[in-house]
Amino acid sequence: MKYRLLLTIALLSLSIAASAAPTVSVPTPTNNSQVGAPFNLVASASSHYQIVGWHVYLDGNNVYSGGQTNSIHTSINASAGNHQLVTRAWDSTGAYGDVWETITVTSGGGGGGLPEPPPGAIVFNNIQNRSNWHSCHDSACSGGSGEGTDWMAQFQRTPSRSGSSTEFYNDGVWGNTLWTQKLGANNNVRNFLWDFWFYVDSDSESYGQALEFDAFQFISGYNYMIGSQCDYGHHLWDTWNESAGHWIPTSISCPKFAPNTWHHIQWYMTTNPSAHQYTYHVLVVDGQSHTVNYTGTAKYLAWSNNLGVQWQLDDNAAGGGYHEWVDTAKLTIW
Repeated sequence: MKYRLLLTIALLSLSIAASAAPTVSVPTPTNNSQVGAPFNLVASASSHYQIVGWHVYLDGNNVYSGGQTNSIHTSINASAGNHQLVTRAWDSTGAYGDVWETITVTSGGGGGGLPEPPPGAIVFNNIQNRSNWHSCHDSACSGGSGEGTDWMAQFQRTPSRSGSSTEFYNDGVWGNTLWTQKLGANNNVRNFLWDFWFYVDSDSESYGQALEFDAFQFISGYNYMIGSQCDYGHHLWDTWNESAGHWIPTSISCPKFAPNTWHHIQWYMTTNPSAHQYTYHVLVVDGQSHTVNYTGTAKYLAWSNNLGVQWQLDDNAAGGGYHEWVDTAKLTIW
């Protein structure tokens, strides 16, 4: 009887210890996915006790170590081919949890360090041709003075890459206009690969203050506004911190875009709802890749679940009008 009691207690202790192990989640990269090199790793952990340490192993080699934090985001280099990736977190009791994955690093990857979307990723193609756009010019919505006028025209043949671009126009002294396309709620996706081409006229050099490009996700009332802009005034790329409500300049140069030619923008970004954060990972401008790795904080606004993309044109003190055309706009999420 005593032996049975001791055995029961031992088994119960093992069960409690097992259930107390940290739970680790790795939204990026996903298992059996193809990635470029270096690739971005985003992970979070939860436990009844404090998370005190992290290790990431690539083929058995420790390639990352972290300390007391519930989430990590880092860039990891790897050679082309198949690899075993293990992401492990410890709590203060010494218990650990991990996620084991197989990834394939391609020689070209997604291009410029961009990930290759996994099979089953959701793709929105030719967003510029979709209906039900929303635009706003007032200062409460798009900032700026609220002065001036704006319009948009879809299905433009010239200039165009696909034969069907969308044209945006804005003017007004310090006037801004925001155009929004909502794509529907997808609360379970964490990865955003945004790819589009744009073209500006020569007036943009005289009257443009900033060209803004945003992706967003609304989950359970929190707004993950993953905004970016080319600030013509400071000649830098900016990222947006939603909780603080202002732009964060990066060190990435952004001179005025050459007019009357097509430019290619690619963004890779992730959201982390468990921490109410979102991260800018990689920006590729006309084929030139930039590692960003800036994390912003979402803000609770009680908006309905949704996700989408935005373009905004900002005018400077001169207030003259200029045009932007957008073509082959694609958002891939997983």
